[in-house]
Amino acid sequence: MTSIAQIRNETSYGVRLGANYSDLETDLFEDAENRIAPSVTFFAEIPLGNTFSIVPELGFNALGVKEESVTAPDGNEVNFKSNWLNTGVLVQANITRFLYLNVGPKAAVNVSENDDNDYYDYDLMGVGGIGVRITNGLSIDARYGYGFKNIYSSNLEAQGYDAENRFYQLTLSYRM
Repeated sequence: MTSIAQIRNETSYGVRLGANYSDLETDLFEDAENRIAPSVTFFAEIPLGNTFSIVPELGFNALGVKEESVTAPDGNEVNFKSNWLNTGVLVQANITRFLYLNVGPKAAVNVSENDDNDYYDYDLMGVGGIGVRITNGLSIDARYGYGFKNIYSSNLEAQGYDAENRFYQLTLSYRM
C-alpha cells in the first residue's frame, strides 16, 4: 500500500461517488424543493510537487430541483430535472498531509433533455471545495458548484427568463 507522500509524487487515478444537493437560480419560479441526486466522477491526480496537483475529471451529475416540471407563463411545461456529463480541470492545494482544497472550471453537456424548448445543451461552471484524506486511498470531498451560463433555451431566454445550476456535493473518493 502506498503512503500519502508517495501519492503526491506519483499520478494516481480514482473514482468519486456521492450526492448532489442542487437548486436552480431562476426567476421562473420561487418555491421549488432542492433535489438530492447521485454524482459519479472519474479523476486523475497529477502532482506538481508536494503542494499542488492538477486534477482532470470526467463525471455524471444529476442536477435541477425536485419538481418534475412547472408551467411557464407561455403555457409550455418546463422540466427542471437534468442530468449532466461534465469534465473539468481543477487545481488542488495540499494544505497538510490530510487536508486539501480544490478549485477550477467545468464544462457540462446535458444528456437527459430531448425537448429543445427547455434547456440549452451545455453549461459552464466553477467548482470549489475541501477534502480530507481518511486513509491512503480514501477521502471525503465537499464542494460547491456555481453555474455561470443560463441553461434555459433561447425560447425561454427570449421571454426574459434565466436559470443557472447551483449545487453542494458530498462524495467519497477512492484513489488507486
